Amino acid sequence: MHRTTMLLTTLLTIPFLSIVGCEKATSSTDTTTGTSETASAARTSPEPAAEPAPAPEPAPAPEPEAPTPPASPEPPAAPEPEADAPAGESTDGPVVANLPGTAPINGTMKPLAGHPGYWVADIAVTEVPEGESPPASINPDSRAVSINMTAWNMHGDHGHELVSRSMVIPIDDQMVFPGWDATLQGMRIGDSRKLWVGPGTFPSEQMAQGAPVVFDLRLEGIDEFIDVPEADKLPGEPVGDAPLQKSDTGLEWYDVVEGEGDSPGPTDRVKVHYTGWLVNGTEFDSSKKSGVPFTVNMQGGVIQGWLEGLRTMKAGGTRKLIIPESLAYGWNPRPGGPIPPGATLIFDVEMLEIENPDAPVDNGGGK
Repeated sequence: MHRTTMLLTTLLTIPFLSIVGCEKATSSTDTTTGTSETASAARTSPEPAAEPAPAPEPAPAPEPEAPTPPASPEPPAAPEPEADAPAGESTDGPVVANLPGTAPINGTMKPLAGHPGYWVADIAVTEVPEGESPPASINPDSRAVSINMTAWNMHGDHGHELVSRSMVIPIDDQMVFPGWDATLQGMRIGDSRKLWVGPGTFPSEQMAQGAPVVFDLRLEGIDEFIDVPEADKLPGEPVGDAPLQKSDTGLEWYDVVEGEGDSPGPTDRVKVHYTGWLVNGTEFDSSKKSGVPFTVNMQGGVIQGWLEGLRTMKAGGTRKLIIPESLAYGWNPRPGGPIPPGATLIFDVEMLEIENPDAPVDNGGGK
């Protein structure tokens, strides 16, 4: 723009200088064609020559254009800091919108600390009325949960149901899968939680041939088939003032009625009547209903808790046995039977008589 302005100024000055030069030429011609006196006067007193027109001032040289400095390159944008994932954890989580079952409360899931490939979220939290105590929650001392579980294996953006039922499951990673304990910690009875396990994790390899697996878990009870009630709330015969006795194996008992005579030997058989309950008072078996005593071979054939409990009884005695799962049916009772996994069992056993090893066997109610 500076250079353009200077060119326009130069063009405007050129016509003005030409007009001034023509006027001075006309005045010189008129002088040579005048009267003789004028000519004579011009010879005797020559007219001073006309002063030459001043030379036009040269147009100012255009100012050199200041060089435009090269644009400084913009500094590269600093990379946005990546969110720090806990050490050893995967940042590739599930697409929550594609998951089957109930949606997480806040629409997101979080990595399960210490277990790469596991993501969890609450999907329902039990509301506690004001002034009431919150329901029991899972803690490090809890041993088993009664839980409603639905599981799906994922194929792309949809899932196929694998299982949906209520069950009793131990809180033990070695008995279920790594991360199971951590998934449940802090849940209260009535709460629901969603778990997503990615490809390559133990559950995905075992349940879905490497595909992701989704679990919806609703907590229905904690140790409800394990914790033994107080003595006055035990099912069956009242224990009265009988003291609680324990063995190193975990067996507990009350001698409600003391028997007489000898205890059975390791090869004897004994005839008994019995009734069995779960710790919640549910009766699951009884020989008294059929009226036929049950014969026990002290060499085996029954649960360990029975063999240990009968070994120190005497004929005519009645004993209340409290048998932990380790001496009963453990975590794998007969499928479809009345005894849940991990259940503590309570029996009232009346020892009717000790039989000679050679006597015929009558299994009666068949324990």
